[in-house]
Amino acid sequence: MRRQLRETVAELVLTAALLFLVVTAVRWLLAPDSPALAAVPDATLRLAGVALAVGAAIALVMSPGARRFTAGHLNPAVTVGLWALREFPGRAVLPFVAAQLAGSALGMGLGRAVWGPMADTAAVAPGESWNGTTVLALEAVAMAAMMLLAAYALIAPRLARALPLLMGGSVAAAIVGLGPVTGGSVNPARQFGPALWSGQTGHLVAYLVAPVLGALLAAAAFRIVRPHEGTHLPSRVRSLGPPHAL
Repeated sequence: MRRQLRETVAELVLTAALLFLVVTAVRWLLAPDSPALAAVPDATLRLAGVALAVGAAIALVMSPGARRFTAGHLNPAVTVGLWALREFPGRAVLPFVAAQLAGSALGMGLGRAVWGPMADTAAVAPGESWNGTTVLALEAVAMAAMMLLAAYALIAPRLARALPLLMGGSVAAAIVGLGPVTGGSVNPARQFGPALWSGQTGHLVAYLVAPVLGALLAAAAFRIVRPHEGTHLPSRVRSLGPPHAL
């Protein structure tokens, strides 16, 4: 119980820190008044800068040193996906998810206090000519792919050692690849706080549901394809979940 409480608090604190990083990166690289616009006119390059910062942070949280102190999910979809793989206790799912969403709101609130209303640009939205259905489909597919990558990496010793880099890299790729279309969230906690603080809740349900749906589909597919290994993943999978994409 004490360990669960410690890891739940860590989820809240680290999710808040990650959201503050996201808000800060978006504010200084992508906001309309960003000084980076003159230095780097290409929006894709500036988005890549955000992706690099977030991916590096995720790799750090998933590093062996950090694993001693945190479960490192930082993403409700990761928590639910690990539970679906029977590698995370059901009693801890709701506390973890609540902590992650609270951390999202806290991190965004801190970002707004520091950077002002421009922090609201951290709230993502579908690109022009795209809609909520697109968000639901692409965000679910992206999360399913990352969840499957993590699950297979964790049963392959050589890949497991590279998991932090794999996950950090896959999150960065999702941000760059999906950014112009869905905003590149792939994490309910990524959008929850920014949407609430900014009032941009139009597609919030899709952003909350899609990654969880993708994680559940990935877990189901993994258990079908690898029925024996699906319930015998190494114990480290309980805390080394797939990436918390932001």
